[in-house]
Amino acid sequence: MPAKTWGLLMAAVLLTPPAALAELEPEQPKLPPELPLSDTNSCVEGTIAGGLIGAGIGGLATRGRARWIGVPVGAVGGALLGCQIDGG
Repeated sequence: MPAKTWGLLMAAVLLTPPAALAELEPEQPKLPPELPLSDTNSCVEGTIAGGLIGAGIGGLATRGRARWIGVPVGAVGGALLGCQIDGG
């Protein structure tokens, strides 16, 4: 082989391993899996308790024919308030 070809072959043999190692990227640190971005805070217990208490207060606060609207309004208001208190 001519000297020029021999020199190119030796240069390729000597420079290839460092060039191949330089292309490797360092391993990225493993992150914990991402949690879903959803609201896991439930206010079911507060809604039920608030609705029952509100209906009771609505029934006690009204008389006669007004109870047909006092109990449902008290239940809805109590449910909304109970949910907010429970952390909804």
